[in-house]
Amino acid sequence: MMRAIENSSNPSGRRRPAAADFDAGGAGKLPVVLIVDDFPENLIAMAAMLRCDEFEIVTAQSGRAALDILLEKSVALAIIDVHMPEMDGFELATLMRGVEKTRYVPIVFVTAHSPDVSRMFKGYEVGAVDYLFKPIDEQVLRSKVDVFVTLERQRQQLLQIERMREMFVGILGHDLRNPLQSILTSAERSLTKAEDDDHRKALHIIRQSGGRMARMIEQILDLTRIRMGGGLAIRPAPADFRRIVEQIADEFAGRESRLRLDFDGDMQGAWDIDRILQLLSNLVGNAVEHSPAGAAVSLRIDGVSAGWLAIDVCNEGRGVPSALRDALFEPFASGDRLRGLGLGLYICRQIVLAHGGAIEFESDDAQGTRFHILLPRHCTSEHRPPIDIHDDARAVARPPQRRNGIILIVDDDPDVRDSLELLLTTEGHDVLAAADGDAATRIVVDGRARPDMVIIDYHLPDGVHGPHVVRRLRELLNHDLPALVLSGGPADADRIPLQNSAHLGKPADVERLIETIQKFLAQAAERS
Repeated sequence: MMRAIENSSNPSGRRRPAAADFDAGGAGKLPVVLIVDDFPENLIAMAAMLRCDEFEIVTAQSGRAALDILLEKSVALAIIDVHMPEMDGFELATLMRGVEKTRYVPIVFVTAHSPDVSRMFKGYEVGAVDYLFKPIDEQVLRSKVDVFVTLERQRQQLLQIERMREMFVGILGHDLRNPLQSILTSAERSLTKAEDDDHRKALHIIRQSGGRMARMIEQILDLTRIRMGGGLAIRPAPADFRRIVEQIADEFAGRESRLRLDFDGDMQGAWDIDRILQLLSNLVGNAVEHSPAGAAVSLRIDGVSAGWLAIDVCNEGRGVPSALRDALFEPFASGDRLRGLGLGLYICRQIVLAHGGAIEFESDDAQGTRFHILLPRHCTSEHRPPIDIHDDARAVARPPQRRNGIILIVDDDPDVRDSLELLLTTEGHDVLAAADGDAATRIVVDGRARPDMVIIDYHLPDGVHGPHVVRRLRELLNHDLPALVLSGGPADADRIPLQNSAHLGKPADVERLIETIQKFLAQAAERS
């Protein structure tokens, strides 16, 4: 392997790029030019012609050696001699086109023969973008290489800009959740106290708008996870699909459109319950929203097959506009920005794909719209320990007896602390508050406090994670302190496992927050 270094006199006359040129490209790596020839003297000669500090030159004396380099490095241009023993240039190019990593590497063939139209076409068929004929003209070689090196730099810059954009969106979505949590919590508790109709109306608007914003933030974060992580991560658990659907039915109870449920066959399986709830809520919500008032929306689950569930969500009314049908599952496809970002169906499709399933739709003005989903009955993963949806359903149906307790809040955002303290005090709990793990430790050690549970932010100052603080508090208190972890992303709960805990994303739904607290306090009372 050879890396060409330009000497101080810069004989090529080319501009030396500033450091900023490479910083914009992201990783700071030089573009790589691969030269493949079975004669060492040819490799030395071409490397000498191209010597500069704008790119790295790597050489190989055989097709097999070239393949090893191509699989190891990201190559901006491959200059390949056509005539080589064992594996000629055409064979090497064919192999390159069969591998995803090297499929789109530009190839320039070098040959000692005079231009032969038939052989040139063969080279273009196997992926060549250009030819060089021996003896090689130095200026021609430099010009061709410069073009592809420039294209590679531009490609790196675009990739880096895309990565930065996705990271910015993700961070923005995460940071918006703290103030939104305060807004929703304060609005919810103010509604319980407000008596004036005008004030109650204004608070209802705040709550509805905040909920819509929370859904948008969640969709943005999902989009970021999909784009940066290559798809949604799922956490399957054993479940009864009927129970999942019944939760959706409760969500849409009292709407103008009637939801009809139909079950057939076995409903048992393993899925990511939260994601399936998100999928069905979105599809049923769309069906209800686009149905005439009073029209029926049907949700049918066919569990006759041993390996699959077939799910149909159908509504009446006008079909999907023809202009949207081809891009219905694409991000930002919706033409109505007042209703959302146009990410709902895109994320629905990603949820189905993450489970190994398929989704399609049929739509016309006469019959309405039907979304049809095939979902594998069992989807395995090691990301999440099994949970039983029957327990969750029973908890919702029969909430535990109300109990009051001492609750420690740990969050570096003062607005979140204040709003949670107001909420929990109103609920009859005694509240302790700390801005970070050290302050929480001092409350326990110096204040000799014994909280019944802790509500803690996942991301605390100085890179400290909430689960680590909980473990420290448990050691100090010498008991398994229940913990409710709040964070800007659902995936946070999986990074650091924590027993006897629950996880809610910000902004947390107030009713679910209170139910979770009551559940932990009731369990603690039973153990004692």
